[in-house]
Amino acid sequence: MATQNSIGQSRRQQAFEKAKNKRRQAILAACEKLIRKTASTDFSMKDLAAEAGISTYTTYNLIGSKATVFYVLLNRGLDEIADEREQGSPSAEPLQCVLDAGRAGASVFASDPDFYRPLMRYLLGVPDPVNRPAYMGRAFDYWCNALRPLEDGAILRDGVSTQALARNLQVFFTGALDYWVHCELSGDELNAQIQYGIAIHLHALTRPEKQALLETVIAEKQPVIEAITLRDTSL
Repeated sequence: MATQNSIGQSRRQQAFEKAKNKRRQAILAACEKLIRKTASTDFSMKDLAAEAGISTYTTYNLIGSKATVFYVLLNRGLDEIADEREQGSPSAEPLQCVLDAGRAGASVFASDPDFYRPLMRYLLGVPDPVNRPAYMGRAFDYWCNALRPLEDGAILRDGVSTQALARNLQVFFTGALDYWVHCELSGDELNAQIQYGIAIHLHALTRPEKQALLETVIAEKQPVIEAITLRDTSL
């Protein structure tokens, strides 16, 4: 009898958790829909709850504040970037691995500007001492993982820390993304800027005998970067 009761309780708990998860997914889907509809993140929790067909109280109870909802979506974006990088053509060339990490990030953001521009505008413009540090920590880990083959292959110059370089690449990528968020770079220009910038960073910090690939990338992207610079300085 006790075993049957335990089984019944377990099934009820599973059904309860399944219903909660379904409502959480409805909130996230409603948030994404509102971002696309309004081209912003300025809607209220009341608007979000109404779009999801759930009470405002239940929305807070299930997932937290509006900021928490945004950061759940932002973290999904990081997952998508990591998947994009893994699904790309795997390269045995350590430097290409870093370039591919940048390409994956630029590709995911640029593939859906109606969603990611407003969402990243929120990330870049609204202080959040709770959710933002964890998100930025995940982004930092992404770059550290991309740089690990360089460390394993002793490709960086002596005294160059992969963590310091990961931090620098993260700051650079975020700055380039800010230009894209404000429509000052197209998707193709964002990718060119990211590839060029990563190649420049690595060229300064890797051993000379490993730099042929980087010099090729720099030469390929240089005309695009010069055209962007000329356009921006002539405004």
